[in-house]
Amino acid sequence: MSNQSFAERTQRYQLTNGLTLLVLENYTSPAVAMSGYLMAGEYFNPPGKDMLGDITASMLNKGTARHSKFELADRLESSGARLGFDALTFAASFGGRALTKDFAMLIATLAEMLRTPSFPAEELDKLKQQYVASIKEYQDDTGARAYERLTQLVFEEGSPFHRYPSERSVRELEGITIADVQSFYAQHYGTATMILAVVGDVVADEVRQLIEDHLGDWQGATAPAIVVPTTPVQSAPQRDTVFMKGKQNCNVVIGHASGLRRANPDYYAAVIANRALGQSTLSSRLGLKVRDEMGLTYGINSSFPESGFADGPFVISVTVAPANIETAIETELEIVHDYQQSGITLAELSDEQSSMIGGFKVGLATNAGIAGQIASAEVFGLGVKHLDDYPNLIRAVTKAQVDAAIGKYFHPARATTVIAGDYKP
Repeated sequence: MSNQSFAERTQRYQLTNGLTLLVLENYTSPAVAMSGYLMAGEYFNPPGKDMLGDITASMLNKGTARHSKFELADRLESSGARLGFDALTFAASFGGRALTKDFAMLIATLAEMLRTPSFPAEELDKLKQQYVASIKEYQDDTGARAYERLTQLVFEEGSPFHRYPSERSVRELEGITIADVQSFYAQHYGTATMILAVVGDVVADEVRQLIEDHLGDWQGATAPAIVVPTTPVQSAPQRDTVFMKGKQNCNVVIGHASGLRRANPDYYAAVIANRALGQSTLSSRLGLKVRDEMGLTYGINSSFPESGFADGPFVISVTVAPANIETAIETELEIVHDYQQSGITLAELSDEQSSMIGGFKVGLATNAGIAGQIASAEVFGLGVKHLDDYPNLIRAVTKAQVDAAIGKYFHPARATTVIAGDYKP
């Protein structure tokens, strides 16, 4: 691979219809990967239509005006190519890969699925059945139930981070019609917010022409607004229990609104603060104390699970026997409190910086990894240069900055605690 920077090697094109195309030529193998986004995620679900955004994304490969889902699948599989769609909180994502000789076919298939989906009624019925089964399976998981309840207590209904009870989700899901899917598609799918990153054995200008040929005259929906007010941290702690009879172990989730967004200038300081606290069960403060020293659990971690366009929660999650619940809760809160008082150590800071930089470089070892990082940097407004700057940005984070982030983003004294399992307080 060239020693030039990612910014120097990546060509950026802005099509007249709003589509942003980024192409990085990489001739190490005769293959190409692509990754992209458009703003059509679950945030845009209309009231009473939970999971409509997810359903719509999942329906894109179920058939088009010209081909059935089997014909589309055969076209891809016969050449070893892959193409898939997913709905995230705010965006619909897509990604694929193919040999260079089949890349034109991959783009043609992507364009066909995006522009002329047929949304067969029988496929919607099958999807709804699959989603209902997944929801019911999810409801038997103590960790999922604890997290679901925490989001209901922390975030108001209507927040993109508030998860509805399963009964409501199933009821709304079963009520989704083809007309709903068509309406969501018409309102949110288009090139105004579309980002496409292509990396591999291609010529940038030829890729641009290919995209122009297949997507250049498509407009679709206009760019939507994303407005999510910051959720304040609650003024006092609260606690709840989700009783699930017959469970050998319980899951305890402790958390609160985080206030952390990807655009925050101290984002990386907060990420490092969390990594040292509890991202890894094996090497973090929470893991070393609650798992290794006290032997209370096999699994414990902390995270900012949905911090991106808006500020999701900060969460600590642990699996523990019912008899050890109170000890585990007390210990976790003490660890976070002590972390606030003492701050991160220089050794922890150095270890996390090295781990983050190393993991980032490993992720850039493949075309798919590079394409994913380019698309992610673009969707958050960071630009391709962020890939070059990342190691130095992480190295530049100081102990003082991490300590400030610990005080700003962790609030154990005001956290919500939810216990799910065969446990009655």
